[in-house]
Amino acid sequence: FPDAVARVLKSKGADAGKWLKDSLKMSLPEMRKAAAALGAGEVFFDWDSARSVEGYYRIKGSTEYCIQRAIAFAPYADSVWMETGKPILSQATQFATEVRAVVPHQMLAYNLSPSFNWDASGM
Repeated sequence: FPDAVARVLKSKGADAGKWLKDSLKMSLPEMRKAAAALGAGEVFFDWDSARSVEGYYRIKGSTEYCIQRAIAFAPYADSVWMETGKPILSQATQFATEVRAVVPHQMLAYNLSPSFNWDASGM
């Protein structure tokens, strides 16, 4: 849905960058309301076609997505964590810094998956 709104905003000559960043912090009803307020109107989006074969909604994972999810779930979790495909220290640092800026006492973790090829990553 955020990408569909961004396309509409761009077609109207508006900058979609702020929308894409802000939408990470919104629920779906909040996104619909904000999109309308920005002049995108009722954006068509087929919620069922976005599901995977297993029935799950697809997400576009990113460090920013993980940060916003961690902040949103912090009140309900002892610890929050991020899992990545590669052990990238700068990514883990960004996650920790930005989550701690909002919830300073939240316990954080990083997936130290045995599937990582630590030697190849230079760690």
